[in-house]
Amino acid sequence: MAEVMLGNLALQKTQNEQIRQFAQQMVTDHTNANNELKQLAESKNITLPSSVSNKQQSAYDKLNGMTGMNFDKAFMKQMVKDHEAAVKLFEKQSEKGEDAEAKAFAAKTLPTLRMHLQMAKTLNDSMKNSNRNNNDNSNSNSGGSSNGNMDMMNSNANSNMKNSNSNRNGNTNSNTNSNVGLQQQLKR
Repeated sequence: MAEVMLGNLALQKTQNEQIRQFAQQMVTDHTNANNELKQLAESKNITLPSSVSNKQQSAYDKLNGMTGMNFDKAFMKQMVKDHEAAVKLFEKQSEKGEDAEAKAFAAKTLPTLRMHLQMAKTLNDSMKNSNRNNNDNSNSNSGGSSNGNMDMMNSNANSNMKNSNSNRNGNTNSNTNSNVGLQQQLKR
């Protein structure tokens, strides 16, 4: 749920095409995975959370108050943080989960989460490098541009997104909040 909500926010706020593409992929992948997770939960008579956690809502509210490059940087930083947590959760569930179907869902989803994490890190790092070069160029009064770094970011992000589209086997991503709920419910 949170990734879809944050992805939709990014689609509304960002002017950066690579972030827009990343956000659209998050919305699509996480919506599909959420639907798959809901079906799994329903088959086990488990009720998943219907809203995001207070922490996730706080992150959304903070991002919603930002604009421009400040939003882009904070959004990508949040995506790295969220996907790092999701990868850890899904690794644990896929290895030690007690319910076979939930364990299989986690194992199926994990490669996509790892790919999303790598994409988020690439975009996040490229933005940091681009900002450093912009500062270097403005301080040197050389009249140069940091377009080379932006082109590199574009190339890396587009390459990662193409790889993600070709590596996806159906609906393989998930939502951390919903999976925590399922994991907690399955332990009962």
